[in-house]
Amino acid sequence: SPLLLFANRRDVRLVDAGGVKLESTIVASGLEDAAAVDFQFSKGAVYWTDVSEEAIKQTYLNQTGAAAQSIVISGLVSPDGLACDWVGKKLYWTDSETNRIEVANLNGTSRKVLFWQDLDQPRAIALDPAHGYMYWTDWGEAPRIERAGMDGSTRKIIVDSDIYWPNGLTIDLEEQKLYWADAKLSFIHRANLDGSFRQKVVEGSLTHPFALTLSGDTLYWTDWQTRSIHACNKWTGEKRKEILSALYSPMDIQVLSQERQPHFHTRCEEDNGGCSHLCLLSPREPFYSCACPTGVQLQDNGKTCKAGEVERWHRQGTGMGGVVAVRWALVL
Repeated sequence: SPLLLFANRRDVRLVDAGGVKLESTIVASGLEDAAAVDFQFSKGAVYWTDVSEEAIKQTYLNQTGAAAQSIVISGLVSPDGLACDWVGKKLYWTDSETNRIEVANLNGTSRKVLFWQDLDQPRAIALDPAHGYMYWTDWGEAPRIERAGMDGSTRKIIVDSDIYWPNGLTIDLEEQKLYWADAKLSFIHRANLDGSFRQKVVEGSLTHPFALTLSGDTLYWTDWQTRSIHACNKWTGEKRKEILSALYSPMDIQVLSQERQPHFHTRCEEDNGGCSHLCLLSPREPFYSCACPTGVQLQDNGKTCKAGEVERWHRQGTGMGGVVAVRWALVL
């Protein structure tokens, strides 16, 4: 039975979904406002965002009493979504206040803004590293689900009808399906990864679904109104059951398992793809591209970032469509 990792605002917890006595174990406690959560199974690392502390943090499952470590602590306002690229060793996140989608190394270095235009309220984010795609929901004025290459290429809206508050988002890696929950329209739908062949899974009987994950044939989601975790069959929506109730404030949820993070080889594993900084997976040949921290240009060789660009960027003062230039230190 799967282990469910979830953020509960004041803490991050684990629960065995098939346990006889359903009790959750605290992974990290004493938090301000833990919202999004993800993990790197191979290292036993757990990452979460704290929207009050405006930070992304990390701890390890196998180190009892290990203190949480801050990964990103500046330039964040409301980091609502988080996804770990377990293959390329990167963190991706959304920020609904700065209206950005960013990527960085797992330790927070070489941070890059991938998208800052035409974003309104980006929230959930999910990755499909095997095919080099990232997916995210936006519940702003024009609610939609978008996908793009994990290197920021080939951005496209894939769902923009019959959608209002798309909160939860998860990928069925085996079946190559996208699932999402809509808190306003009270449904869970699925579609192909390009948005086609949309189908209903659960409709009308949800109160306020927030986050969504899956394991095998079972979907799991958190609900703000019932303050609980629920499950159902991913194909039919049947076999509904409550997994854990009387929670403080359940937010993001993930199935913590090796099956959710299958390993395969990429060029980024070989000498970082020849990149001086970021090697990002891509849906286009050669299925990766080199990138630089925000404000630093890539040299003509397409591999190496130009030295001295950071200082020039800071002197300019503005960038990214009028947004005040990033103030955080870019670690080179």
